[in-house]
Amino acid sequence: MQHSSFEYKKWNHSDNIEMFSSVNETDYFPFHFHDYYCISLITGGTEQLDTPDENFYALTGSVSVTQANEVHKNRAIDSSGYSYKTLYVNPDLLKFYGTGKKPERLERVINDGILAGELSNLFGGKSTLANFQTVLKRLTRYATSEKPVVENRFELLDELCATFPYQSVSLDWLSKQFCMSKFHFVRVFKAAKGISPQAYMMLKRLKIAKEMLLNNQDPRHVAFMTGFYDAAHLNTAFKRFFGITLSMIKKSS
Repeated sequence: MQHSSFEYKKWNHSDNIEMFSSVNETDYFPFHFHDYYCISLITGGTEQLDTPDENFYALTGSVSVTQANEVHKNRAIDSSGYSYKTLYVNPDLLKFYGTGKKPERLERVINDGILAGELSNLFGGKSTLANFQTVLKRLTRYATSEKPVVENRFELLDELCATFPYQSVSLDWLSKQFCMSKFHFVRVFKAAKGISPQAYMMLKRLKIAKEMLLNNQDPRHVAFMTGFYDAAHLNTAFKRFFGITLSMIKKSS
């Protein structure tokens, strides 16, 4: 039986760009989102990318794209698993290296042998600033004019997470802030965001926690300040949603 393995890296250039790779991945993460693009070179097997509305497939050698702030989950199509190398790209970087306009979206699955080779080189040790720039410039060729659906009805949750990341907020209290019953609030929120309010707040808190860890703050303090019981609870959440651990984050800082 093959076992999966993970690797996480961060470089102190190109907006502290991050990379994550996995070999023989068979698990899948629950629905989640990132505020950056996930550019994944599929190095083995086939990836299935699910959004609340659509499913996509990326074969070995292709480049799979998850849009910034898109609710999604990735998985293998069968028990044989799949392997990938992912580059996390801030939308502002693509704006800088493109036409000066931030792309609305990128093509979903890119079949470009040159781009695949350039991404492979980054993970193979050729992670210079010049090589990153080459990849980013080539990615801008695949920008599309399709605009994502923007839902601003629930900005209160973003404010709560940013201002009080440690605060425990009940579903009953949240639904009252929007003058809805609890069950109607959950249904409307999931229809708008593609994810439950609890999971949404969890992901926002994990983003804050990650920034704190990358600034070399103590994991126990980070856990307390972002509403987790302890460092072990925070570690479990990172592993569940992103496949990385506190030690992997700390080593990259």
